[in-house]
Amino acid sequence: MASQEAVSITPAASGGASSGAAGSSTTTPLLPRKRRAADSEGLADTTDSILSVCGPQKDVPMTLTQKNTTLEWISKDELPLKTLSSAWGFFEIYQRPGATDKDLHVLCQACWRMGKTSLLLLAQANVSNGMKHFRLQARHDLPSLSQLSHACAALYVSKNVKGGNRAARDAYSSRSIDHFLVSKKDRGAFHVEFVLMQVMSLSPHALTTNAYMRSFLSNHAGYVPPALNTVVHHLAELYQFVVSALLEMLESVKKRYMGLPFAHMVTDLWTESYRKKSFGSVVVRLVDPASGTMVESHLGVHLFIGRHTSDNITRWLLRILSIFGLREQDIASTTSDSGANVRKALRTLSASWLPCISHSLHNAVMYALGKTSASDQRNADGAQDRDLPAAERPNHSLNPSAKQLLTKTRKLLNHFQHSELTVSIYNNVSTPGLEEARELVGDVPTRWTSTYNAMARLYTAYPRLCALFMSPNLGVKARRKNLDVNEWDRFRQVIGVLRPCHEMVTRSESATEPVSTMLALLSTLRRFCVPRGPGSALAVGGASIKKYCEDHDDDLHLELDNHLYLAEYLQTAGAAGRGMLCDDADKAVRVLRQQLDKRLFDKTEPSRNLLQSGAAIRSNVVTPEGVHVLAKLASAIEFPSPVPRAISLLKGRCGMLASPSRPSGPAASCPAAAGRARRRARTCLVNSSDEEDEVSGLSGTGAPASPGDVAKAELEAFLRLTDVNKKCNALEFWRNQKDKFPLLALVAYSVIGAVGSSAASERDFSMAGNIITKIRSTLLPQHLEMHCLIRANAHLLPKSLNDLPVLSGDDAKRLRQDLYSRGKEHGAGADDDGSQNEED
Repeated sequence: MASQEAVSITPAASGGASSGAAGSSTTTPLLPRKRRAADSEGLADTTDSILSVCGPQKDVPMTLTQKNTTLEWISKDELPLKTLSSAWGFFEIYQRPGATDKDLHVLCQACWRMGKTSLLLLAQANVSNGMKHFRLQARHDLPSLSQLSHACAALYVSKNVKGGNRAARDAYSSRSIDHFLVSKKDRGAFHVEFVLMQVMSLSPHALTTNAYMRSFLSNHAGYVPPALNTVVHHLAELYQFVVSALLEMLESVKKRYMGLPFAHMVTDLWTESYRKKSFGSVVVRLVDPASGTMVESHLGVHLFIGRHTSDNITRWLLRILSIFGLREQDIASTTSDSGANVRKALRTLSASWLPCISHSLHNAVMYALGKTSASDQRNADGAQDRDLPAAERPNHSLNPSAKQLLTKTRKLLNHFQHSELTVSIYNNVSTPGLEEARELVGDVPTRWTSTYNAMARLYTAYPRLCALFMSPNLGVKARRKNLDVNEWDRFRQVIGVLRPCHEMVTRSESATEPVSTMLALLSTLRRFCVPRGPGSALAVGGASIKKYCEDHDDDLHLELDNHLYLAEYLQTAGAAGRGMLCDDADKAVRVLRQQLDKRLFDKTEPSRNLLQSGAAIRSNVVTPEGVHVLAKLASAIEFPSPVPRAISLLKGRCGMLASPSRPSGPAASCPAAAGRARRRARTCLVNSSDEEDEVSGLSGTGAPASPGDVAKAELEAFLRLTDVNKKCNALEFWRNQKDKFPLLALVAYSVIGAVGSSAASERDFSMAGNIITKIRSTLLPQHLEMHCLIRANAHLLPKSLNDLPVLSGDDAKRLRQDLYSRGKEHGAGADDDGSQNEED
């Protein structure tokens, strides 16, 4: 095989040897032949014409060094061969000084003219390795100019055979250029891969870094994309395979759960901007009982036609679930945002409904930062305020001081967005010992998480900002936008209050975080860790932060935007402790708690109280330390403990276990029963053997108990474990306890997957919005559904797309028609949006 190792090159001296086969730089380049042009009008391929495409003639080196061996250039006239192959015109020949064998080293002139060095070994002066080099470069090398030149060289040699192996001559003499391109036999699989690449690349910005695009381009040189009808057909094939894979997976999980409701559904509705068509997203999350891992399955974005009434939404949901083999009895809990009609539709189902914690936290934090809604201003003092000038109207903000601080911060950030002079001074200001200037980012007022990120980035730039506002080159108007010492102190404390809320939102939007973790975090909003004071960071970057924390594990640290700072604990006014929050942060905490109590712990509205949600409290009881968290939350809001109700609901869930098939025969003769009886007779102490008797599933008569009774006995034994009060990951805990409590572990898996945020549906709509752009606004709804489902479940596709089942044209057409009819079968009505939202 050809050897293309790195070589050391000694350039030729002026007037040194040059390629005898190299063409002149004035040689006419290859041109496309005109249609029906006579042979005499065309240009015949020669070594000169082929090499001229690769670039102008270049002097070749007199010596090369490879593996500490010096190779000297020799003339083709010195070759000890009677017949020269036409391939020698594309090579420069080198040999070891004083060598007696016929082994030669050659330099490919096509590569040399294009700036590469490809040194090949020709054993016994056989050009077969050279031909392999031509064919390999024609297939895989980039750019396309290299492919063309090497392909032309291989064709020229095959048609002008002089000497060499006759078998090789016969094999390639009649081949055309198609030999170096994708064969017709394999183009079907390449077309499917091309369609998958289109699905996975949502915008032109993703093409250069997208793994699917890189994989496609690296394997298929000279590929011609398929026609539109072929693309649509292969899209249907990919969609059908993903649907079948989801059906198989959900059916397999359903059998393992023995009749338990196991799927936790997230849903929402969305109206696209261009044609005002409505779509709905359905996402199902569950715990795979075989592996004990959380699995999130996106069932796609589906067309919704008709009014957004609760009845239509319910029928639409049940129809989408039935497509994937799910029934209403398989749904353990549902989650949505505060949209009234969607919430009403979900509450008509038998599953427990959960509000979106992320959405509630967003609104609570916005009010804590001083937001004033339009309804607040209308209803606070009536119509008399409307007649006053804007400057004299009373401020109805719940936290006006924090709102003023945030407004000034936004003006500072906006100044950096519009002043090139300030940015230039900021980037070039001298800050010894600090890294390069970090770009300051603005925030979106309607998305408070972006507000926190902008504030954290601004805080990390404090040393550079101090140097900026001390610079004599900065104007007076820009200096007024700086924050004073008191404002920076308030600023850091507000960041400390927002940080746990940001963590809760981030974790609630995770695809694998159970809702029990959110309740544990909500119970900790009493003491806040804030940076000790503005200044330089202790460490920057993940590795540096980890090392610094290991060396200073006794100090309290806080990480903000990948920067580490010393921190301190501050508490709200009236709490026991030394450090107290400033008025802005303290007021933000009080408003935050008030809003969270109104949205998540409302004592008068069960649907807005997480402690009255069956899905939330069931998930917490089977979580380590979950009982303690429920008691702590109930005590904080002065609400009766939900633990007894949660245990009762869990026992009811245990009773839903279906009895598996058992082999016939007397159960009294079971050897395990005799072993348990012997242990009971030998000791009267309360130990693990008694717990095993309780969960053994056998009655005193030896008759087998039902799976529900066994699961209830396991629940009683689980609640007596001391490990229940130790904090650890819920899924990891049950993976370790699965052998001891096999049936209770199944019940725990069925309730732990409850979702606390509707972020999964929002991600679906974000993906759909990236597909339906201004230039793709005419995309058919059924094609959008295919794109979304394939992209969200691409991991289910086979590694080799050759294994994809082939659909006939009629089946693919029928599939697209069925997709369109699904959206309007749930009910009739005008195609308008009747949804409402409880938030202003």
